[in-house]
This record gives sequence, C-alpha cells and structure tokens, in this order.
Amino acid sequence: LTGCGTNKNEFDIGNKSDIEIVEKGVSLSVKEDTLTKVGATLILKNDSDVEVEYGEPYEIEIKKDGEWHKINVELNFNLPAYILKSNTTKEIELEWQNGYGKLASGDYRIIKGINVEKEDGTFEIFYVSAEFTIE
Repeated sequence: LTGCGTNKNEFDIGNKSDIEIVEKGVSLSVKEDTLTKVGATLILKNDSDVEVEYGEPYEIEIKKDGEWHKINVELNFNLPAYILKSNTTKEIELEWQNGYGKLASGDYRIIKGINVEKEDGTFEIFYVSAEFTIE
C-alpha cells in the first residue's frame, strides 16, 4: 500500500480569489504584536451607523505573483451569529494551525464575511480582510 499526504507547511494553492473586499464602514486588522505562524488576534471595527453580524468562519489567502489565491484546506466552524453594534470594536483570537498549519514566509490575508440587514429585512453579505506578512 502506498499513501499520499501533504506536509502541514505546504499548501495546495487554488484558483485566483474571486472575493471582492468592500469595507462599508467595517474594517479588519491584525492586532499589533499578536501575529505568529499559527495564529493572531484580529480587530473587527464597526465605524458604520448600523449594527452588523459576523460569524466564526474565515479563510486565509496567499499572494502569489501579485494576485490573491485561495488555499485549498478543509475547515470546520461553529455557526453562531455575533452582533457588532455601531461604533464598536471586537477582538477575535484565531488559531489556524489545525486547518492551515504553520504559515510559511509570504503575504497573506484573512477574510471574514459580514452581514448587514437591509430595509426589507433581508441580509446583504460583504467581505473585509486583514493583510499580513509572515517573515
């Protein structure tokens, strides 16, 4: 029998990303001095005049040849919805080692989906990102 596996430090780099980042008064950043190869603390900031919702899911993309690419991994998340009120900030601690392993040197971005309720009661999703570099 033969097997095939991937080292947790090697990625299966996928297609070019099709996610459009639109901040709409909400921003995502990496908290200073928290970035490691296996995690970081994010700061999600709502400077808009409405409350927004977000969940635990996120994805990390890698910059290759000047363009963002998906990293093909299997991730599992709980699916609660959290509310971020207008003009507030929330710190989110992430550990991505189980899904992405230790990140190798390179440029990355973490993407989170944000939901905002429209006047008709439906939700619109948009995406925010935080870019970072692993030395």
